[in-house]
Amino acid sequence: MKPLTLETDRLRGVIVPDLGAGVAEFSLRGPDGTFVDLWRRTANSDPKYFNELASYTLAPWSNRIPAGDFTFRGKEYHVRPDWKDGSAIHGDVKLRAFELLDRSPASARLRYDSRAARDTNFPWDYVCAIRYELGTSAFLTEVEVMNVDRHAFPVGVGFHPYFMRYLWSKPDDVVVAGHFTGRYPAAGMIPTGPARGDEVTAHLSAGRPLGRLELDDVFTCPSGAMSALWPGSGVTARYECSPNLSHAVIYSPLRADGSPAPSFCMEPVSMVNDGFNLMEKGRLGTGVEIVEPGESFRVSWRVVIEG
Repeated sequence: MKPLTLETDRLRGVIVPDLGAGVAEFSLRGPDGTFVDLWRRTANSDPKYFNELASYTLAPWSNRIPAGDFTFRGKEYHVRPDWKDGSAIHGDVKLRAFELLDRSPASARLRYDSRAARDTNFPWDYVCAIRYELGTSAFLTEVEVMNVDRHAFPVGVGFHPYFMRYLWSKPDDVVVAGHFTGRYPAAGMIPTGPARGDEVTAHLSAGRPLGRLELDDVFTCPSGAMSALWPGSGVTARYECSPNLSHAVIYSPLRADGSPAPSFCMEPVSMVNDGFNLMEKGRLGTGVEIVEPGESFRVSWRVVIEG
């Protein structure tokens, strides 16, 4: 299926139904009237890999499951590892082709049913529905994971946008802020203890420039309140999240010379990394939800553009 372009006077989004219903472009109209990338635009006109996208949906789990092994209600399960560190990363829908249910010039609703896939990478049958709606100043994404299996299963959902470091002002010393209450100590991105406040949590909560802060960390963010400010361009992207998006991953890579990479990630997610196993071990606050047969888990994420 061809990409779907959603557009309003100020914002534009491009959806790729055949690649996880991910986003290939999210841009806003700049001072000269042209569209400027807010998210890293997909370079390939026909992308085949989820990490080429500007943003993609993480479901029915987010981030890593070490070696793809987890336990749920005393029974061991396995999903295929698909990342260079040997983990199963970012769920099953990221490479799936979605069917288009309906669309308008500024919205689209899509659906994926795992029962139609021969190579499903989740032990239970599920349906994932995604709805996008572009407004004059906001981009809304709603995701629903429905249990169409005979058994309950654990679930997590998240989003993985790549924000640009600068818009139309160079340099644009982007500021990342949020209601971050703790950062998980981790080894290989897998939590080794409960989240706790530290100097990085304080840095982000204070709304200081991201600068050369190198991160690939998961935080507790109970309200889902996060924002990115480009002071030179006078633009803010502010998140409005459903309460179940209670965690966040901040990915802020540096180049080999120590300078910031051209994009960074500010990911609202419902669950902590390796949450399925942590929940089974009795860890509280993992964000993992258990969905019974016939029930659904729903999240919503709105990116509000100000300035």
